[in-house]
Amino acid sequence: MNTDKLYIWSSEHAQILSQLFIEFNRKGISYFVLRNHEGLPEVNYSKDVDIIIQPRKYAKARQILLEIFRRNELSHYYIMNFERAHCIFGMNPDSNISIHIDLIEGYANKGYEILSFDFLYNNTVQYKNFRILNVPLDAVMLLLYKVIGCKELKDKYRQTIHTAYKNDPEKIQDLLIQVLGQHCGNQIFEYIKNSEYDKVINSSKQINNIAKKRTFLKKTLKTIAGIIYFLAEKSWRMIICPSRFQKTIAVEAPDGTGKTTFIDNLILEIAHFFVSDISKSRIYHFRPEILPNLGAVGEKARVIKQDKNFTVPHRAKPVGALSSFVRMTYYWLDYVIGMPLILRKNAQFDRITIFDRYIYDFLVDPYRSRIKLPYWLRCTFSKLVKQPKVVFVLDADAETIYARKQELTKEEINRQLIDFKKLSKMGKRVHLLDATQPPEQIANDAIKIVLDTFTKQL
Repeated sequence: MNTDKLYIWSSEHAQILSQLFIEFNRKGISYFVLRNHEGLPEVNYSKDVDIIIQPRKYAKARQILLEIFRRNELSHYYIMNFERAHCIFGMNPDSNISIHIDLIEGYANKGYEILSFDFLYNNTVQYKNFRILNVPLDAVMLLLYKVIGCKELKDKYRQTIHTAYKNDPEKIQDLLIQVLGQHCGNQIFEYIKNSEYDKVINSSKQINNIAKKRTFLKKTLKTIAGIIYFLAEKSWRMIICPSRFQKTIAVEAPDGTGKTTFIDNLILEIAHFFVSDISKSRIYHFRPEILPNLGAVGEKARVIKQDKNFTVPHRAKPVGALSSFVRMTYYWLDYVIGMPLILRKNAQFDRITIFDRYIYDFLVDPYRSRIKLPYWLRCTFSKLVKQPKVVFVLDADAETIYARKQELTKEEINRQLIDFKKLSKMGKRVHLLDATQPPEQIANDAIKIVLDTFTKQL
């Protein structure tokens, strides 16, 4: 999979960011750019831009940013909130542009405001037409964010911190003591002084506990309110109303239509427009697989030997009615149990769930799973599971599909094509795509549907 040129910062991006800085300055919103500011707004060495803004100014800042998106002819936008961080994406699939700007209301971790916005802003300096943190505080912020949040420090971050230490060791020490107290602050300072960053990482739990304890004692009521907000926001996303944050796509077609190639290209389109890497999408084959394959269960129980010749889909005859019902119920339970689990997990990290084939295969090709049951019964099972928000059905003629892969006869391919098209009766979430087009064009058609479904139009 070619992932080159996923992130290209163009003059259009620079124009949007410049206009945002101008509007923030004009309308009196205090802010500063957090890290990776070198080159901005003309050049961006990161995938996104992190902007720390005044708490309680987010609504106004968001309105300004969305208006700038409109002014620059972006057609869609998407906002994902993580505590005080508001990840805002602007997109236009026609012009192939996407931009990601984070508006962050101060620095908080799970409700604990370890460093207040006022303190941070008072330690900023002017850079071009926007402000950035001074070097010592930027280094300490980097250490706290990576150690508390990620429990790691990459070599480039270690170098940044150590350079800041060498330029102003007294300021670094003073800041560490303010956040961590005399004993722990001096201890971490000594580790930095001696370039013992592995010891800093090993102290991550201690740093986290002390920083949050001191924050709680200094700002008790504010911290309690912050913790309640953090838990409420996470519960809303994960438990109370998870369906609002779940993004599910299923891809259906006969073998040989090009599902794998299509999905690979769709993943790249998703990564581009959501300004991420390919891990933005999570791929599953046919079912969640919380429950193991029945063949593997039988082999483990030494009842049967599993047939692993997957290149011949219809290699085994269907089983009897009772056994078919048991098999169908077993795989149905896998969807019932597994889908809420994987969807909640993916929603937690704002990932898109993509299925290469879904339960609808039991409607079109039940013999692949050795099931012989009436259509109405299989249809009932398929309706009693979580439905994807988008279903792509790849369509091509039988001759083209057979030329690509000879696993099925032309007659069987024709039959499946007809039955797959019937899925359109499920409603607007089903979309037919012309699979005879170049793979890039199919993915381009698909991403417009994805953005229309999972983002808002400007």
